[in-house]
Amino acid sequence: MSECANRIERIVLELLGGLVNGDASLRIPRSTPTITDYRRVSYNNRRSRHTFCLVVYLLARTHNLQVHGGSYTVRGLYYGDPELVRSQNRMARARLDVCRMLSTSPMHLGVLAASKGLVAGDIQFQMTDGGVLDCNVYGGAVALPTNPENVERMVTQADLVLVVEKESVFQSLLSRNIFSTFGGRFILITGKGYPDCCTRRILHRLTEENHLPAYILVDADPFGIEIMLVYRHGSQAMSFSSQGYTTPALRWMGLHPSEIPALGRGAVALGTGDNKKINDLLARTSLEAGVRQELRMLQEVQLKAEIESVIGFLSEDYIPNKIKRNLFL
Repeated sequence: MSECANRIERIVLELLGGLVNGDASLRIPRSTPTITDYRRVSYNNRRSRHTFCLVVYLLARTHNLQVHGGSYTVRGLYYGDPELVRSQNRMARARLDVCRMLSTSPMHLGVLAASKGLVAGDIQFQMTDGGVLDCNVYGGAVALPTNPENVERMVTQADLVLVVEKESVFQSLLSRNIFSTFGGRFILITGKGYPDCCTRRILHRLTEENHLPAYILVDADPFGIEIMLVYRHGSQAMSFSSQGYTTPALRWMGLHPSEIPALGRGAVALGTGDNKKINDLLARTSLEAGVRQELRMLQEVQLKAEIESVIGFLSEDYIPNKIKRNLFL
């Protein structure tokens, strides 16, 4: 039996022990599985009763997966008992709670969300069931496999991976025939904003297994920088289980806040939420010096800019020059 299944059984035994004393509750770590950093959800408390029921329901389903194999989707669990689950968002939050309790990732849990990542370019996914997803056959975007662990290996002749923050930029680059104008073989990926585990896992594997350098292009604002950091170091919410989902060597190509003064009318003023996010990011002790300097630049100029402000010369000028001249952080 897997260690995950053993942990679930220990949690259930602890719950049963509490029930004897009239305490139907569970301890859920907030961010890291420490003894003191947790919250308690109880069936006896009306405010947390539904969360308690969802977590127990998900623990039971997860244990079944660990013993018998297979996987569920968040959507499938919702339609399996919509009266209990109420919404897919609630199930997604319960899934995160269970991940924290078990110190594991959603992928290892076996409860998967539909991948929102897209990929295009020179890459072929060879699946464990013998199937093949060949992006070379398609002229446009292809959805990443829901479970990257079902990808046995990835075959490519590409020289690099380019990650773009937003789907709009991804589609714009495709419409501008970037694979023809760029002058080299590469793989284009987007996580459509904050990336899901699947997109992050595929990127990690491409750099580790296929030994490809990876670059990322995000908006020159604090939220774009945070997205870059999620790809590079993992999300704060899943900091307890980031192994295999990070790409520390990811190269931040741009847009850099230090480039904003040269954009002219392409920049707009920062808002209150932007400045709060900058302070939150600067409070991270593990922040690289170059990233910290760019965040300070944002504070200084009080402006932000989107990738779209340079979209007209991205593929023919901006991206190739950044790579050739090593202008990345």
